[in-house]
Amino acid sequence: MNEQLTYFDRPERLGIDDILTDYTSLKEVQIMQNIIDSMPELVIVINDYRQIVAFNNKTIALLEPKSIYEVIGKRLGEAIKCIHSGEMEAGCGTSKFCVECGAAKANLNTITNRVSSLEECKITSKLKGKLVSFDLLINTSPIVIDGKNYTIFAIRDISNEKRREALEKIFFHDVLNTAGAIHGLTKLLSELEDAEEKEEISNAIVSSSEQLLGEILSQRELRNAEDGNLAVDFKEISANTVILSVYEIYSKHELARGKVINLNYGKEDIIFHSDSTLLVRSLGNLVKNALEAITNGDIVNIYYDVDDKNINFNVKNNKFIPENIQLQLFQRSFSTSGKKGRGIGLYSVKMIIENYLKGKAWFITDIEKGTVFTLSMPQGTAHIE
Repeated sequence: MNEQLTYFDRPERLGIDDILTDYTSLKEVQIMQNIIDSMPELVIVINDYRQIVAFNNKTIALLEPKSIYEVIGKRLGEAIKCIHSGEMEAGCGTSKFCVECGAAKANLNTITNRVSSLEECKITSKLKGKLVSFDLLINTSPIVIDGKNYTIFAIRDISNEKRREALEKIFFHDVLNTAGAIHGLTKLLSELEDAEEKEEISNAIVSSSEQLLGEILSQRELRNAEDGNLAVDFKEISANTVILSVYEIYSKHELARGKVINLNYGKEDIIFHSDSTLLVRSLGNLVKNALEAITNGDIVNIYYDVDDKNINFNVKNNKFIPENIQLQLFQRSFSTSGKKGRGIGLYSVKMIIENYLKGKAWFITDIEKGTVFTLSMPQGTAHIE
C-alpha cells in the first residue's frame, strides 16, 4: 500500500479481493444479515479500514446501486457521494473537512477504542447532478465476527427534524421579533402628532414589513428548492441593479445600525440573464451574514467583478473565519453564531445558486484581509451597457 496524505484518519484500504472475501463470509452469517435487515435505519458493516463489507436493504433503497461494487469496498462518504470524499487521493475520512465530520469522528472512536459512539453528522452529497444535504444521526458499535473486528454503522436520517427545528427557531425568533417591532411601531404611530415623526415611524413600519415578508418568502423558497419544486424565472437583469437592490434592503436593516455598507458599482454595467428575485435574496443572505459577523464601526463591501465567463458578486468584511467553522459552512443546520437551528442562510444560498441558477458559491478568508463570499454567475448572453 502506498503512503498517502491524510488530515484525519488512516488512508490505507484493502483490495477488492479481500473485501469480497469478507463480504462473502458475512453473507453466510445469516443471523447477522437478518438482524441488520430488520433495523429501521440504514445499516452498514465496515472493516477496520472503514470500507463497507455488508449492508442492509435500506442502504440499497437509498443509494440505488447498479451493482454491489458501487457499495462494497467504498467508505460511507464515497458510497453516499459526499462532495468532499474525492478531495484527497486516499478518499473519505482523510480530507480537512473530515476533521469536523460526525460520521468520521464516531468511526475513528469505535475502531480505535472498541466502544460505541453517537454523533450527529451533516453531509452534502451530489446526486444526479444536484447538491443534496443530509442531517444524520450516526451510531457506531464494535462487533467481532469469526475473530475479526468490524463496526456496525447505523444511520438515521434526521433531516426533517432539523428542518422543522430550524423553521420553528426562525419563526419563533426572527419573525416574531420583527412582527413585535411592527406592532410596537404601529401603536407608537397612533400616539404621535408631529408630521415628521409620523413619517419616520411610517417608513420604519414599511421597512420592517418588507423584512418580515422577505423572511417568510425565503423559507418558502428554500422548502421548494429542497423539494425540487422551485420555480425559476430567467430574465434580462442588470448587475448594478442587483447590488443596488441588496443595498437598499440592508442599509435600512436593524443589523446595519452602527455599521457601514459600501456599494461599489461596476464601471460599466453588465446585462445578463438570471432570476433577479432569487439572486438578490441569495446575495442579501451573504450581506446579512456579514453584518452579523462584524461589530459597530466595521464595513461590509458589496461589489462585483467580471472575467471571461462569469460575473462575480462579492460581499466582503474584515473578519477572519476560523478553520473549524470554514469546514462546516454551507451545511444545513450549521450556525456560525452557535444558535441551534439557525444555520440555513448560507446553505440556502449554495443550494439555490448552484442547483437552480447555474452558478457557484464560495468564500475565501484571510487573517489580514478578512473574508469575501462570492456568487459567480455565468454571463451567457451578457452584454455591457
